[in-house]
Amino acid sequence: MIVRKFIFPLFLFAALVAAPVSAQDEFSEPTTEAEEAEAADEDDAETRKSKKKKNKKKGSKKAKGKKASRDNGEGADTEAAEAEKEAGAQAAVPAALAKFKQIGTKPNLKAEYYIYLYSASWCRYCKECMPVAASSYRKMRNKKVELIVIGGDKTESEAKAYLKASKMKCPGIMFNELQATKFSGLPGCGMPGFPAISVVDKNGTLISNVVGAAQVKDVLKNWKKHTGTR
Repeated sequence: MIVRKFIFPLFLFAALVAAPVSAQDEFSEPTTEAEEAEAADEDDAETRKSKKKKNKKKGSKKAKGKKASRDNGEGADTEAAEAEKEAGAQAAVPAALAKFKQIGTKPNLKAEYYIYLYSASWCRYCKECMPVAASSYRKMRNKKVELIVIGGDKTESEAKAYLKASKMKCPGIMFNELQATKFSGLPGCGMPGFPAISVVDKNGTLISNVVGAAQVKDVLKNWKKHTGTR
């Protein structure tokens, strides 16, 4: 009986102590779910914000890439236009000379006047004109006047040897190559004979055309008069 009196109050005390804890657990669960939901919303918001920043960066990179490509394309177009303009601005004679194989030195493509000298080693009268040509060329090459020897020899080696023997350090092209173009490959050029001279401006406009040793020598000696050069 005495044991029962002591046991019952103990059970009652244990029940009273456990009750607030259970109640607290019951009421704390909804609060925890709300906090988790709020935290989840915050996480979603951060995720959306992060994705937005990434998308913005990607858009910016794409825009920069497109701009760079556009700028590069415009740069390439500009360079092509300038090259085309430069090629179009080149006069007819320099443009034509650049297409022929040279048997002498490189021609001055910035000259204002060009003298075509038809000459060949097998021509006695041509040989008579070469010393005059060599002497005059040393003076005219710095005056925007270029002399082009049109070699009438059969081979390039013969034509080169002829120029060397004549001490002619000037440009030259082969007559047979010119003939292959039906004399249309070099503006202002024709088939006057050997020896002969044609004087043209840089656009191929014919200024003077003579045949024969005496006439050729006269043009070579008075090249300033025939080209209007001082």
